[in-house]
Amino acid sequence: MSYDLAVFAPRAIDEAQLRTLLGQSNGLDIEEANVISATVVRGARRRYCFTIDGPDRVEDEDVPADVASVVLGSRYFYTITVEGSAKSEIPHAVRFARRLAQALDGAVVDQQTDEVWSRSQSRTIQKPQRESRVATVDVDWYCLREELCQDAARLFIATAERLLPEALPRRFGEYEPFQGKYADAGEEGFAAAWAEATTPLFFSGSGPCVAGHLGAGPGARFPDRFWSMSLRFLAEPLREPAWRDALRRTFVALADSLPAFYAAAEVTKGHIWSGRSLWADAETEHRISPVQREGWMGLPPRPTWWTWLGPPFTEHAAALPEQRVTSTANGVLYEAFTEPTGPDGLEPLGRWLPAHLFAALGPNPDRLQPVPLIRAASTPAALA
Repeated sequence: MSYDLAVFAPRAIDEAQLRTLLGQSNGLDIEEANVISATVVRGARRRYCFTIDGPDRVEDEDVPADVASVVLGSRYFYTITVEGSAKSEIPHAVRFARRLAQALDGAVVDQQTDEVWSRSQSRTIQKPQRESRVATVDVDWYCLREELCQDAARLFIATAERLLPEALPRRFGEYEPFQGKYADAGEEGFAAAWAEATTPLFFSGSGPCVAGHLGAGPGARFPDRFWSMSLRFLAEPLREPAWRDALRRTFVALADSLPAFYAAAEVTKGHIWSGRSLWADAETEHRISPVQREGWMGLPPRPTWWTWLGPPFTEHAAALPEQRVTSTANGVLYEAFTEPTGPDGLEPLGRWLPAHLFAALGPNPDRLQPVPLIRAASTPAALA
């Protein structure tokens, strides 16, 4: 028999750092070690205490949901095992596992009970002051309804649970005040609400995710061939690499699996933070939607922070600068800049892609939303 603990963390330590940490733990020391395993002994008699294996790389899908909800960006895990019948050593192993998790801003999972322990503050953000103006990142995915995953709501929930739990809906509905409460309804209730919705299903998220929507599912009152979903984030937290990485993984995973034909992350400024949600006035910048009542209007005339191009644009994506491009399962991700940046600080995609693929801004004296567009001169056959 053995007693097993797992430590998940966003970073790892080397053997010297591990020895230092053990030295701070009531006379623990390493008896012997190799690249991936260390035997820990205790006291003057150097009695066997436990074994540490790792660090090993861990994939997103292998991080328990309860860990993902408290630790941002787990990339490594350690296994701490009390082997044989040395039950008296279990408390020492548990205490050290917690010390290791705290040092690495991670979490401990007791493999016998599935209990999670963590002091990590990695998923905590500093919210803006009430009534202050903030920048946001609007992330949008555009799909052909005929190609859309049959259960897009469950796909979204599974992806958010694994990669970005802050995007999970807290409350949801087709109109405000939202009647659905995810804590009560869970995945089943949210999926059912989406399947029955006749109009888009809106929801609120948790910081830094403010809100989002899923286009109506099978119950859509006026279905057309284009379907979309969105998430809106406060931009400031995304200046932290760990938050950006979590959003990037979510962005790509949904683009590949929905599947989308186009997706974008766009930064706009001047939103007013109420303390719980965002408001707009005449000073607020508004995002551009390339799908409007007339259908696909073309690539946006303003550059976006991130752009994901699916199969309709494959032949053109090769022209993008290689150092900014990542190939994904079903498309190409183009990152115009490292941190969230508005259009004024970005090079236009038209520097590399043909001008005839881009929509143009239409006249808008009354500041209508969505921003009116003039259709691109040429549309990929799949979107025409």
